[in-house]
Amino acid sequence: MKASTPRGRELVVDDQAANLRVVSALLERQGYEVAVAGDGEAALAIAEARVPDLMLLDMMMPGMDGFGVMEEIRLRALLPKVPVVFLTAAQDRALLLRAFEAGAVDYVVKPFIPEELLARVHAHVGLKLARDRLERVARERQELVNLVAHDLKNPLGSVLFAVDILRNDGVPEHRIPRYLETIHDSASDAIGYIRL
Repeated sequence: MKASTPRGRELVVDDQAANLRVVSALLERQGYEVAVAGDGEAALAIAEARVPDLMLLDMMMPGMDGFGVMEEIRLRALLPKVPVVFLTAAQDRALLLRAFEAGAVDYVVKPFIPEELLARVHAHVGLKLARDRLERVARERQELVNLVAHDLKNPLGSVLFAVDILRNDGVPEHRIPRYLETIHDSASDAIGYIRL
């Protein structure tokens, strides 16, 4: 069952071409946009060029292994932008704990059950996309607050100016209505910004 729009961008990293083909085909059939890398350096280059929503990373590879990739991700400030799920044949508890300490969000043991892999991918991509939406909403909210605060400065400044003038004992009687009008108009403008 293929989704009509991509569900997210996945980066699959494995030194075995057969694993890359199987995992990428499985994900693409589910509507994911998939990039593949056969080693750690290629994975880092792809992740920096276009940050994936999830990286499926082989733990044991020649050259830069999965832990080396995780360390580089941390150094390049891609975490927590890139959640990482380790793919591993190892069932060594110490290695799996090390994976979590390195920043992985999950792991899948090879050979994997396709439904299990998809369930974990769906869950972690869903969490990542939800977090991205929340961050975007928070940014937009802060921009709105900054805009309203900026717009309120002028009318509130006018109110303070007019009040300071009126508090002065030497204000001519004929000028008082003008300052009261300024206070009224500026306060109305400020309330208008808040009601938007």
